[in-house]
Amino acid sequence: MKNTGITGAGNTRNQKGTQSVLRTIALLRTVGKHNDRGVNLSRIARETGLHVATAHRILLALVSERFLTYDPMAKLYHLGIELFNLGRAARQLDVRDQYRHAIEQVAEETEDTVFLLIRSGNDVLCIDLVEGNYPIRTMTITIGARRPLGIGAGSLALIAFLPDEVFEDILAANEHRYSQYGDLTAANIQALGKRSRKHGYVVSKGVFHDGVTSVGVPVYNRLGEVVAAITVATIDKRMGAERREEIACFVGKIVGSKNRTTH
Repeated sequence: MKNTGITGAGNTRNQKGTQSVLRTIALLRTVGKHNDRGVNLSRIARETGLHVATAHRILLALVSERFLTYDPMAKLYHLGIELFNLGRAARQLDVRDQYRHAIEQVAEETEDTVFLLIRSGNDVLCIDLVEGNYPIRTMTITIGARRPLGIGAGSLALIAFLPDEVFEDILAANEHRYSQYGDLTAANIQALGKRSRKHGYVVSKGVFHDGVTSVGVPVYNRLGEVVAAITVATIDKRMGAERREEIACFVGKIVGSKNRTTH
């Protein structure tokens, strides 16, 4: 068969595409290495081995897409917001993967709906859930949904066990948003959070959702930092005081064991 040269041209384009990707990665790594103080074009080109014009062209594209920022006065590049957004997304996936089996175990044991929540700025973000086998499903939040920190048992568990000043600062920042959720105020939420400290978990009985009782348990890493929260939610009649304690203990045992073996 006659060689038309198409395959060769395609390979050349692929090689150029790969080269462009590798150059972009090298630039990002170099800026990241100097991110605290910033880095100028000449140093980026020198450390990556690229011609100044080539480095500048790629840097312009990265700035336009917000993967880098450029200070025209200092003539310095820094990492941009989009990289931090990707980092947050990667962290969410990491936490979800790490605790997926744990929430499956909790859902199997309780037969109720179990949620995995993390903090995102002054919001709570639901990153996973598992529905139990109990026929009445309680969906208090969906995957990807956000709410102000403090709204919901798990949401409150993320912040109630932080130092007082941090807890109060978050409540103050969100105070104007709480009125969207009935008659709740920052003072109400603060009081519930502080009462929860003696138990080590948060119980919400009809506070955030009528007819629903939720147990929110903070998840700690080996440094004692709250990295997530697990919530078990169901109808009120299934969640007496004794069962709440059993569920909180079971969740604590599951995640505590996992943290000791995986961190």
